[in-house]
Amino acid sequence: MKRRRLKFSDYYNNIILNELSHIYEIDKNRIFLGSRKKNIIFAKRMYIFILRQMFGLTLMEIAAVTNLHHSSIIHHTRKFDFFYKNYQEESELFQRVERKVIEVELDEEILGLEGRLNKITDSLTKLYKIKKQRDDRKKREGLLTE
Repeated sequence: MKRRRLKFSDYYNNIILNELSHIYEIDKNRIFLGSRKKNIIFAKRMYIFILRQMFGLTLMEIAAVTNLHHSSIIHHTRKFDFFYKNYQEESELFQRVERKVIEVELDEEILGLEGRLNKITDSLTKLYKIKKQRDDRKKREGLLTE
């Protein structure tokens, strides 16, 4: 399935980190502190995998966000890809985070479209009023010339 690439931002970063902290029961600020605890490493791997898959970030961009070396990014991406393809649980956890990000994206898109709809409705209302005034004026002018 081809994913639509999202534009990575602090907003999405917080959503992903919050979701990972719930899944792996860790403090989101501890993910990149260099711990060797299994749940922290798995959270780090999933985070990196998400940035590659959903946002299409390059190794160097991910390295800048995570403060990791690009070779570590490659390692974590490959490891998570293996777990994602071979273990149902990891695949489901990734899909949970993916759904959360997409859900938020859809909510944002809906809000944006609703805002645009309100502006269009306001513009149409003004234009209809102007048109009605013009039509009324033409009627009055027509009555005066008869």
